[in-house]
Amino acid sequence: MRQTSEVILVADDNPDALLMVQSMLDVLGYAAECVENGRIACERATTQRYRCILMDIEMPEMDGLAAARTIRDAEQAAGEVCTPILGMTGHTDTGTRVLCERAGMSGVLLKPFLISNLEEKLAEIEQG
Repeated sequence: MRQTSEVILVADDNPDALLMVQSMLDVLGYAAECVENGRIACERATTQRYRCILMDIEMPEMDGLAAARTIRDAEQAAGEVCTPILGMTGHTDTGTRVLCERAGMSGVLLKPFLISNLEEKLAEIEQG
């Protein structure tokens, strides 16, 4: 079984969003590994365990919903504990939240979010 690291994987196709989230995580004391699409996030998640994955739900090549399902399937096949995945989206409708839940995401962060929102969600994940 792979050891979980202290690194948080961040997947977003917007370079400015990646920089913002990485800066927030730095302030909160977390290291971030940033990727620009869901396909790369899946590749990384199969070779390394992360403390958490922050996943934009709309990205090229593979969106966050498909990536979350792929990661969950791989974890289940390997008999591993699920890595928490937080979907990041600007969509406030209930349908989007349901799609995130069905994809196996642990929660949703509504964009744009404050560092306090991110800190709260990470604390919820750590408490189980």
